[in-house]
Amino acid sequence: MDEQIEVSLDRIKRIIKKMSGTFTTADILREYSGGFYSNVGTPAFYSFNAQFGKLLKRNEGNLKIKEVLPKLDINDDNGHKTKTSKWKLNT
Repeated sequence: MDEQIEVSLDRIKRIIKKMSGTFTTADILREYSGGFYSNVGTPAFYSFNAQFGKLLKRNEGNLKIKEVLPKLDINDDNGHKTKTSKWKLNT
């Protein structure tokens, strides 16, 4: 049986409440876990960042956000190229 990693939607909601304008999955991950680091060489299925993004997408209504730009090119906190999504509040 595979294990699971718990992610708190309430904590994500508190982080999003502090955001203004648009923000990225990377911005949320920085607040949630203290940094944003790409999962170099890891297939998306096993990538925590990719799974976190999917969690945001599945919970758009609950989190009151809307994805406005998927697959945005950015650098992670180590300077590695990666992708993220841009979001806005959907109030």
